[in-house]
Amino acid sequence: MTMIENSDRGITLNKSLAWTVACGLVGAGLWVGLQVATLRGETESLAQTINGLRVDLTASEARQTALTGRVRANETSLARQDERLSLILSTLNKIDNRLERMERLPIR
Repeated sequence: MTMIENSDRGITLNKSLAWTVACGLVGAGLWVGLQVATLRGETESLAQTINGLRVDLTASEARQTALTGRVRANETSLARQDERLSLILSTLNKIDNRLERMERLPIR
């Protein structure tokens, strides 16, 4: 008994082979459907994770901008303070020089 025959009506299949092919196609269809559904669920999960990361990134950028502003303000303040201290040091050096000159003068 042959499973596949070529006749006037075209290619004919034996019943058992036809059922095997049909069950295989249905099984393959179910497997592909399950894989697509799983991938779709994973894609949605990844999309939610990516959106969460975008929100975190935006918040992080805002914090970084705020910190950058604070650092620049501190740098400006420290530069002013450094300039004032430099002027104080210069004044103290002048006073020290004058005192040295006064000490060198003979006492009358």
